[in-house]
Amino acid sequence: MKPYQYWKVIKERKWIVIIAFVTTVLTTFIGSLLWPPLYEAIATLVLDYDSSNPMNLSNVPMTGLTQSVEYINTQVEIIKSRRVAVDVIDRLGLDKHPEVIRKFNEAKEGNPLFLWRRENDNMDIRTWLAERFLSRYIKVEPARDTRFLYIKFYSSDPNFSAEVANTYAKAYSAYNLEMKVQPFKEAGQWFSEKLKDVKSKADKASEELREYQKKKGFVSIGSGYYDDALQRLDQINRELVDAKAKLYEATVAMKRVNESKGNYESLPEVISNAFIQNLKTEKIRLEMALSELSGKVGKKHPQYIRLQSELQTVNTKLNAEIKNIIDAIKQDYDSANLRVNNLQKALASHKSEVLNLNISRYEVDSLSRETEAFKNTYDTVLQKFNESALQSDINRTNVFIVDMAVPPTEKYSPKLKLNVALAVLVGLFLGIGLAFLFDYLDDTIKSEDVIEKNFGIPVLGTINQSNSGR
Repeated sequence: MKPYQYWKVIKERKWIVIIAFVTTVLTTFIGSLLWPPLYEAIATLVLDYDSSNPMNLSNVPMTGLTQSVEYINTQVEIIKSRRVAVDVIDRLGLDKHPEVIRKFNEAKEGNPLFLWRRENDNMDIRTWLAERFLSRYIKVEPARDTRFLYIKFYSSDPNFSAEVANTYAKAYSAYNLEMKVQPFKEAGQWFSEKLKDVKSKADKASEELREYQKKKGFVSIGSGYYDDALQRLDQINRELVDAKAKLYEATVAMKRVNESKGNYESLPEVISNAFIQNLKTEKIRLEMALSELSGKVGKKHPQYIRLQSELQTVNTKLNAEIKNIIDAIKQDYDSANLRVNNLQKALASHKSEVLNLNISRYEVDSLSRETEAFKNTYDTVLQKFNESALQSDINRTNVFIVDMAVPPTEKYSPKLKLNVALAVLVGLFLGIGLAFLFDYLDDTIKSEDVIEKNFGIPVLGTINQSNSGR
């Protein structure tokens, strides 16, 4: 269709356009006048966090968190939650308000024309208020690029709207504080129970340490005491090595004595003895003198008797000195053997003592570490308990009410001017649409183009309708 044909259709069916337009505008106008008015009350909140707060024991930076979109959206949903709605109901006593009870009864009875909108008979008034009434008329909007939140509530009573909006702000602020404090209270309870358990274990470990020290007869085993014991053990080892070396030498000497079978003069100890060698020299001299004198004088000669007496004296001294050496060898062997035995016993005894000392040291160290660990754990738990108790007592939240809602003086809806303006546009488009619809349904021939298009024959001419009727 050409542009003039569109205008022709509208012109021919102008009454349809006018009727649709007028009907839409009048219906909207009358409906806006008769529709129950709603009043909007707005309470303004701001989400803030003071990072310099000295009571921020948890040291959790929240500045970025409170500025995030996720955090703001979370707070919006919390405000609209059933938990906050129930608190609002309790604060205002809405479930006992006569007007609210009347609306609840109307909702349960339902509208005859809209039976599907009838409320469940089993739903009580508190559930209806939280899930139907308040959630329907509450609106929470965050201000863009800020931390402001606007709590809006709509009702037919301006005072009621302001009261509910302000109560929502207070209930949300209280719940926000509860969410911050409650974890610390629960943590405090947990730390309190843990504190008792850890203290019991620490006391038990300390008691075990005291009992063990009392049983062993010492207070503590320092590293110096243990090192002294090791040094004594090392000293006994060295003395035992020396004693075994001397015992070996004494054993060798004793073996030579036994193998000599009484011929002690060939023993190294005898040969190396200067006094014995002198006696042997003297003995040889006397024997040679006697031999030389025996050829000259008789055995009863005084000089012979004198030399023989001297020789006998030398032999006696020689035998006595050799006997002393043999006795000394035997005595050295017995002494060396006895010392080795004594040192071996002392070594075994001291080894046992050091071993027991090492075990005791390990036990004491283990019990001391266990006691110290429990004490450290107790101190840590006690610190956390005190922090939790302090945090749970801090009556501070990061939600602040900037502006309380005031009863609005102008109604929020219906907006008469806006509704009429929209009705003008809708009525105009509706009328034009109906005009083209009726034109589409009308199958009469209205122009030459229709004949040429539908029948495929040219139009030779047209005869205008005569006003005279001829």
